[in-house]
Amino acid sequence: MSNIDTRRRPFVTAVALGALVVIAAGCSEPAPADLNDAPDAKARPGRPQMSIPDVSLVDRARDSGLTFTQVAGDKDKGHLPETLGSGVAIADYDRDGDLDIYLGTGQPRVDWLAGKRPLANGLFRNKGDGSFEEVGAAAGVDLHAWTLGTYFVDYDGDDDEDLFLSNWGANVLYRNDGDGTFTDVSVASGIGAAQNLSASAAFGDLDGDGDLDLWVASYCVYDMANPPADGQSMIWRGIEVFMGPSGYEAQRDEVYVNNGDGTFTEVSRQAGVDVDEAYFGLGIVFSDVDLDGDLDVYVANDSVANGLWVNDSTAEGLRFRDAAFESGVATNESAAEQAGMGVDAADYDGDGVFDLVVTNFSHDFNTLYQNLGDLLFLDTTFEAGFSDSFAKLAWGAKWFDYDNDGALDLVIAAGHTYPAIDDLPQVGTTYHQQNMLYRNRGDGAFDEIAGQAGDGMALVMGSRGIAVADIDEDGDLDMVVTNIDDMPTLLINEGGNQAGHWLRIRLQGGDANRAGIGARVELESGGRRWVREMNPFGSYLSGSEAVIHVGVGDVTSVERLTVHWPSGHVDTHEAVAVDQTLTLSEGAS
Repeated sequence: MSNIDTRRRPFVTAVALGALVVIAAGCSEPAPADLNDAPDAKARPGRPQMSIPDVSLVDRARDSGLTFTQVAGDKDKGHLPETLGSGVAIADYDRDGDLDIYLGTGQPRVDWLAGKRPLANGLFRNKGDGSFEEVGAAAGVDLHAWTLGTYFVDYDGDDDEDLFLSNWGANVLYRNDGDGTFTDVSVASGIGAAQNLSASAAFGDLDGDGDLDLWVASYCVYDMANPPADGQSMIWRGIEVFMGPSGYEAQRDEVYVNNGDGTFTEVSRQAGVDVDEAYFGLGIVFSDVDLDGDLDVYVANDSVANGLWVNDSTAEGLRFRDAAFESGVATNESAAEQAGMGVDAADYDGDGVFDLVVTNFSHDFNTLYQNLGDLLFLDTTFEAGFSDSFAKLAWGAKWFDYDNDGALDLVIAAGHTYPAIDDLPQVGTTYHQQNMLYRNRGDGAFDEIAGQAGDGMALVMGSRGIAVADIDEDGDLDMVVTNIDDMPTLLINEGGNQAGHWLRIRLQGGDANRAGIGARVELESGGRRWVREMNPFGSYLSGSEAVIHVGVGDVTSVERLTVHWPSGHVDTHEAVAVDQTLTLSEGAS
């Protein structure tokens, strides 16, 4: 993660060694006391907050048995990887009709350096009664490693959810054997060779051959036993911090083509990705932002420009070009390179094209890019009302309609990297932070309502990853949020299914992409139109349920539902009832 001073904008980040040290007054400008003193901040357009529905997000983690602690190094966070956290993945891995949860973990620093057997990740099977039981060892997925990203995905097209884990070290792919157990196929599949500090990942059919390819955002080379020499530090908001990731060697993203036989081939160089320079990748999302029928890739990079990899693949092979600068999504509107963490894509403004949001370090703003079409984006951060994110350090971000009113809302995880800032009030922020919930007003702007959305959103923790799903199957979206050195929060949505009507769409593709990852779905009714994309990835280190959930407000029947499949096939369905989970098979109009 990165510390970007909004005046000088050096490329710096988390503590690499030792604790924070206060510098004598006068060595650097003091931290602003509040948002009004933030450098370069614009005034938020004046608008009264709209009335909000009676919807609460209530934490049920402890009651449900989801008491797994996600460790991340030692408490002082003296090394860069200790601040990254771990993710969560949600899917029905055993096909019993209930959604299960997988949680990754890091390791205690002392044990890691001593070569002790690492802690194990956790698989929590949904018992169907509102509780979970840990079954990782029995299922064969109790990986003992330093895991960051966690993703369920049916990579082999056999109708069950496999599991991909991005790690500090070799990444791991588990094949679901269909009987409640998994087999480690990392080496056999060809994805387990690299020894990177891998962060977020995403799957999708990048080359149009009908199966799911893989892109892994890679961060930096970091040897905890041999960290950089003393003296690599700078002044950030009156505090001396060790630099990072600047000062480390960036790692190239990995791009794997699915060969269709259970194996993958790494093709990043051939595809034109990170050929001339490597970046510090943390977040990634696939989305067809130019609506040309193939998936493009947006990568949130820490302390350097973000990347928008436009898919120009042909029958001759996979090919990408970085169009981030020309499209307006490499930097913010001030042309400042930020500290990208998490990212997501969705049509928040209802114009039919997919917009982007990227989260950033504290004392900077999370950035919202409105898609204008023709590969042009506009930074609408301040117009949308996101300027109140300035003091927080943000991570996972996920678009979802929490109140089923038909407009996509946004949840953002927050938490700082430096525990010592709690003793330094001049910094203007804290280590543990409240997450953010932005309710879409329907006019291009948002109201931040976390404090009015139930006790689960009022928690103050060190959050990292977010995944959304209808865990209790009642027609509204719940979520799991991971918290560094703590239990996750299981936020159950109470009231969303009463606030508006809804439709959940599960896709069954006709090829190896069985979940229809990357499909575009359009709903039309009463002059309104909703456009959604099958996108269970995005956020930060986490994978959501592979179902398209559309809130439709007071609409009682969808006049027309159109599915644009990744294969190019288009299916149309008419007079679709709401308040149901609909399974649509490719070719069945």
